[in-house]
Amino acid sequence: MAEEKPLPPKIEVARYLLAQGSLFVHLDPRMEGVVVPKWYRTEPQLVLQIGFDMPVPIPDLQVDAEGIYGTLSFNRSPFTCNVQWDAVFALAGDDGRGMVWPESMPEEISQEIEREAGRKPPPVVEERPSLRVLPTVGEEERRPSTPPAPGERPSYLKVVK
Repeated sequence: MAEEKPLPPKIEVARYLLAQGSLFVHLDPRMEGVVVPKWYRTEPQLVLQIGFDMPVPIPDLQVDAEGIYGTLSFNRSPFTCNVQWDAVFALAGDDGRGMVWPESMPEEISQEIEREAGRKPPPVVEERPSLRVLPTVGEEERRPSTPPAPGERPSYLKVVK
């Protein structure tokens, strides 16, 4: 079995993905030193979207050896966030590709992933159209190729009262 290569540093992955567009930072907001709005501090996971060309600009965005720092918009209100790399457990780009650091993942998220991985996928139900054989239409039952004269009713129509 091949030896596992160590994962690259989070800062390198973050800078690479930021060069491609925006970056989704998955973090544990409960960790000591993380600064995010207080209503997110009790959740096991928070996803922040950052980038240099965002609709709401982040002029003070810094991605350095300490972590990620910048004034983000929450419900159209600015809030200065500070996230250390220890709190980050996944990074993903606009296209959904990225990297996960399992050792940094909160226990609740790990358990949820394990639980989902153990579930059987729902059975695939293949919808098939129902087919049936129709009786052959005899020559006398076919519709005439010429329209009936005015006032006449075609033989295949019945009067219902």
